Amino acid sequence: MSPDTGDRLMENYKFLYELSRKALDEELDRYKKLDEKASRFLSILSIGIVAYTALLNAASSKILPVSTFGVLGWLFAILSGLTFVALFSAWFRIFNSIKLSDSPTVAIGKTANELADQEEIITMYYLLALSCQEALGIARSVLQEKTDYLESAYREIFASTCLLGACLLLYFWIAASSQGVGS
Repeated sequence: MSPDTGDRLMENYKFLYELSRKALDEELDRYKKLDEKASRFLSILSIGIVAYTALLNAASSKILPVSTFGVLGWLFAILSGLTFVALFSAWFRIFNSIKLSDSPTVAIGKTANELADQEEIITMYYLLALSCQEALGIARSVLQEKTDYLESAYREIFASTCLLGACLLLYFWIAASSQGVGS
């Protein structure tokens, strides 16, 4: 093998390592961004839970017992129950998405040090590229699981927001109709 071929092969493996490392760094960056997004969703969800609690607190004094308001009262109770389920299901999914998980890393340790002593640098580049690719595969599977939880939580937050809006409209309708009846 000529020196030019060896240098060229070395450059190829160095490029493979750098490309693998860059792909891993980008995936780890997505990992961080997904956790930040989950934290924002958790904040939105917290506001929704506060609004939901305030609505139930205000409604309980006017709507209980539910049977007093007939179908509207029962509809409010059912919508409130569905909102509760959607809010806490979303909460559960967000917490599953932000739960701590092993962060993929490139295996460097005693083995890498031994390789540096015993192998050529071209072999080191190749093995480090493989290690980066393995960590990338792990990162992608963990990221996909987190993404699935977060997408599901987003849909449930949207559903709970719609249900909460319906509860509010129904509450105001009941409150308006009960004032008209008592007058």
